[in-house]
Amino acid sequence: MNIYLLRHGETDWNHVGRLQGHTDIPLNECGREQMGHVAEVLAGLSEQIDVIISSPLLRALESAEIVAARLAYAKENIMVEPMLIERCFGGGEGLTVSERNEKYPDGILPGKEPLEDLLSRARTVFEKVVTTYQDKENILLAGHGSILYAVVTAVTDGRIEYGGKKVTFDQGSIYRIRCADGILQLERYSEEETGFKEVIQIEK
Repeated sequence: MNIYLLRHGETDWNHVGRLQGHTDIPLNECGREQMGHVAEVLAGLSEQIDVIISSPLLRALESAEIVAARLAYAKENIMVEPMLIERCFGGGEGLTVSERNEKYPDGILPGKEPLEDLLSRARTVFEKVVTTYQDKENILLAGHGSILYAVVTAVTDGRIEYGGKKVTFDQGSIYRIRCADGILQLERYSEEETGFKEVIQIEK
């Protein structure tokens, strides 16, 4: 089984550095162009995407729809998974880094989803996807930076530290988790190499 992790394209809030979280901000034109490029990348793979699953937030769902259109995957067959929603950042949502630092100098954002809860949710949704679609070979998850990072941290049992530098979920980035014969392999799509490059391999 291959599980592709796709972060949504750019939004106006991404562009100016505002924290989004659960705030439902749509893609901007740059984000739509990014997803058009991602769609071409995915269309060029030797594997055909069998299932597309998206966060319910507009920026992820529209990203999934742009990819689906290029892959001739019916829009109505995109599965919306509530557990793929972005991490809630509470009082920090809508604020830039400088605004957050000024308003919350201690760095504590009231109402922010605890990391432990985020990682638990990430593991649960990953296991749900694997179990529900165990007869499928290639699954695409369209989501957000924090939840996708948490998925990677959870499935690697912490070997990829949440918030570390080993992986970076930029807008439009694609990672692939390959699961076969008791081996889990995490790979990142590289534009330079026009293919996937291994990040870590784990015997499960």
